[in-house]
Amino acid sequence: MNDIAAIRAALEQVRTHTLRLFAAVDAADFHRQIHQDFSPVGWHLGHIGVTEGYWILQQCKGEPSLSAAYDRFFTPTDNPKLNRVHLPPRAEILAYLHTVRQRVLAFLEGVDFTGTHPLLQDAGIVKMLIQHEEQHNETIQLILNMLAASRQDPSPSSRRPPRPFFAHDKPLPPSEREVFPLHDDMVRIPAGLFLMGSDHAADTLDNERPQHAVYVEEFLIDRYPVTNKEFLHFVTADGYHNQSWWSPEGWQWRVHNSIEHPFYWHAQPDGGWVVEGLGHTRSLQSDAPVACVSWYEADAYARSVGKRLPTEAEREKAACWDLELQKKRLYPWGDPEPDEARANFDARDGGPTPVGHHPAGSSSSGCHDMCGNVWEWTATWFHPYPGFIAHPYEGYSVPYFDQQHRVLKGGSWATHRHVLRPTFRNWYYPWVREIFAGFRCAR
Repeated sequence: MNDIAAIRAALEQVRTHTLRLFAAVDAADFHRQIHQDFSPVGWHLGHIGVTEGYWILQQCKGEPSLSAAYDRFFTPTDNPKLNRVHLPPRAEILAYLHTVRQRVLAFLEGVDFTGTHPLLQDAGIVKMLIQHEEQHNETIQLILNMLAASRQDPSPSSRRPPRPFFAHDKPLPPSEREVFPLHDDMVRIPAGLFLMGSDHAADTLDNERPQHAVYVEEFLIDRYPVTNKEFLHFVTADGYHNQSWWSPEGWQWRVHNSIEHPFYWHAQPDGGWVVEGLGHTRSLQSDAPVACVSWYEADAYARSVGKRLPTEAEREKAACWDLELQKKRLYPWGDPEPDEARANFDARDGGPTPVGHHPAGSSSSGCHDMCGNVWEWTATWFHPYPGFIAHPYEGYSVPYFDQQHRVLKGGSWATHRHVLRPTFRNWYYPWVREIFAGFRCAR
């Protein structure tokens, strides 16, 4: 993707998706901060424009800023989240976004991506900005989910039913157990070296680089992500009240926040469960991966079944190391670009699909859903790889190498194509559960 036609098409595609997300957002939701850890949805719109203008128009073209006030307001380090509700008018932000984009496209028409400018080499900075906007698209999507859920339940931070609904006298019916039983379907990954990370500088982000050899001991990993059915057994077996299954920090977090089940789950008087979604509420889909759980919840479940969370290296090796050829694949299935036959991504299906629904996307090791459907928590703290070099600035990754953020891998149903790859590293605090995150276990 180094020719201007392909770059223009990619920029327009992601911008179309961005604007489509806002089509049904009213003025109140545009400004509302639904959760203290997330900015108002409208702030992301201005931030996308400011970031694009800074890197292309200011850093590459050498123009002055279009708006110093916008630079301050829409730069995360200059404006605390609580202040971001004081947004400029929506029409003004959209006009700014349009102006930046038109100037960017006009400048890129005359750019030689084989030239000497370090940011423009192989269109690296443009590809980073495409991924940046795609990442914010997913954040916008999860904020919209929270906003929709808040209209169905005015207290989205306290999603817990009355205690009696957790009684043990309402097990799943036998027919349900027969259709999708609890399983221990794991694949064995032999010990050995593999190449972790990437050296494709123009297409990846700084924390994925450089590629380096890592020795991984033999391990077992779940063929599929943990499903709603499996996690429901943890809930109904009082897993949220058995301290022995929780880390000390996780237990303290659970008790302090009165956490009883995954974020969007609601128990019903008849013993059933529903899941809130964007504009709808539906019955819990037993064979879909559990989603919107924190690292603490994932860790507790893994302990409860005698397993653990995989390390980042284990998960990446299981996802994209060709065991027969002893070489790395670009994707779990090989080198072809992601498509709807291989993965659930690009928000096409509106949520997670049943595990194993995309067998064409399985990895060499036989693992399914290693790209798309749900992000997957790992046991690893976010850290720099050996030889890491911050690029194009320290602020993207370096502040988060703090031993406080856990790595997630794989992407979700709302992740977009240019971010969907096995080497991509997402990271969040272990208590965050609003993101589209699930997990699989290892042993």
